[in-house]
Amino acid sequence: MLAFTVSGLLGGVIGVSQWPWPMQVIALLLLVSLTSGWVLLRIDRDFLHPMRRLSEHARRLHEGDNTHLMMTTYLTERHDEVGELARQFQHLVEDLKTHNAQLLEQSLIDPLTGLGNRRMLENRLDVSLPLSRRLDCTVSVLMIDVDHFKPYNDYYGHPAGDECLVQISGVLRDTFRRETDIVVRLGGEEFLVLLIDTSSQEAWRLADAMRGMIQAMAIPHEYSPTVDVVTVSVGVVTSPPGVSADIDAMIACADEALYACKAQGRNTTQARMLSSPAEAIEAHV
Repeated sequence: MLAFTVSGLLGGVIGVSQWPWPMQVIALLLLVSLTSGWVLLRIDRDFLHPMRRLSEHARRLHEGDNTHLMMTTYLTERHDEVGELARQFQHLVEDLKTHNAQLLEQSLIDPLTGLGNRRMLENRLDVSLPLSRRLDCTVSVLMIDVDHFKPYNDYYGHPAGDECLVQISGVLRDTFRRETDIVVRLGGEEFLVLLIDTSSQEAWRLADAMRGMIQAMAIPHEYSPTVDVVTVSVGVVTSPPGVSADIDAMIACADEALYACKAQGRNTTQARMLSSPAEAIEAHV
């Protein structure tokens, strides 16, 4: 029976059917072994190896290795199920990358005014301050506060208050246009501007021009004891070349200048040098 089966399976091989049945069994085993090896090799080459490549790609992305964001054409140009899987995987990665970039941008932007927020300020400072040290240039910080904003909100309502902040943000955006200028809303009615490589006199000039433009918008504010329109007070501090710009010290100094504005009746611009915070460079009432 076995001899008959072996002969039938190997009948297509010239002369093998005439061999003794033990030789036929050996030939059959050899043929099965070679065929199995060839099939396994094709499976590894056509399916297992590509899947290992796809798995390695996914692992690197999971570990944050962004040098391999794009799938190799070896996988994406295949015309089989593996190629379709690779293309769909790549589309998913690209969609996630775009979505994450949008989320990051949203996390850095104040939703009301479209200006940067505190997180954006911190990110930009990581670049701007080391750059200012390498270039040995000035750094100026402007602290801006809307005068008597609480009475404005109480009388006109929060929607009007939001619109007021949006209009003020537009003036800030139009005044400080350089790529190196950092303009953020700290929260409430407080704003901060950071200027790189701007002299103390120019920083004061820009700050006071901005203050004047906001007053010129003539947003009514009947409950302001200063004037009958919305105004701002601005404290300016400049760190001169050769003086290491410490942002916390500069903000504290700019706050002192801002408080001096309020003590003088608001709607003013006060400027100081970081090296001598008690000395005002120039003031405008």
